[in-house]
Amino acid sequence: MMFGFFELLILFAFIAFFILIIRIPIIIAKGRGITGSDMTTIAVLSWFGIFFGLTWVIALVLSLVWGGSLSIKIENAEQGGETLDKLEKLHRLKKSGAITKKEFEAQKKKLLD
Repeated sequence: MMFGFFELLILFAFIAFFILIIRIPIIIAKGRGITGSDMTTIAVLSWFGIFFGLTWVIALVLSLVWGGSLSIKIENAEQGGETLDKLEKLHRLKKSGAITKKEFEAQKKKLLD
């Protein structure tokens, strides 16, 4: 049986689309910052979806439910920004003479610990 050009083109398009569908949970997990063993689990379940469709659904749910490191990084950045703001205010107070250098150092130590 010989395939024509258009039949092969349609076949390759179908295969590419099928692979994209399988990779959706992996793409979502990467976007959410999921890494390590969690990412491996999602990838394995997603690819096993070729044989057992239910595992793809499980991978999709896990990619949407598991918390990624991205949310942790955002929280840490917000906390770091608050600390930086407080340190800047303390520095301005010290410069203006409202607090002593000793008070500044004590407050700075509290913020950084």
